[in-house]
Amino acid sequence: MSLAVIFTSVGQILQKIGSGRIKREHLRINVKSVSVFLNPFIFIALIMLFFATAFYLLALSRLPLSTAYPMLSSGYVLVVLLSKIFLREKVNFKRWIGVFVIIIGIFIIFNSGK
Repeated sequence: MSLAVIFTSVGQILQKIGSGRIKREHLRINVKSVSVFLNPFIFIALIMLFFATAFYLLALSRLPLSTAYPMLSSGYVLVVLLSKIFLREKVNFKRWIGVFVIIIGIFIIFNSGK
C-alpha cells in the first residue's frame, strides 16, 4: 500500500511540473495533443501512476477494501509535503490542520482492526 501511495504522490508532483511546461495549444484534442505525452515529466508521471495502480491492486488482494481505500488518503499528506518542498507551494495553517486530521483518521482506520 505504501508503494502505491508513494508512486501516486510522486506522479502527481511530476504531472504538476510537466503541466507547467505544456503549451496551451497542445491541450486541445488534435494531433498536437500527443506531444503532451512526450513531455518527460508527464511521461514519467504516467509510468509512476501505472506502477501505483499495480501496487494498489496487489494491496487490494491482501487487504480489505475498507482498509485499503482509506489508506490512499495518506497520499494527500505526502503530496502536501512534496509540493511544499519541491514546488515551493505555500501551505497555510488551516491546510496543516487538515493534514493532521487526515493523519489521525489514517491512524484510527489502521488500528481499528486490532
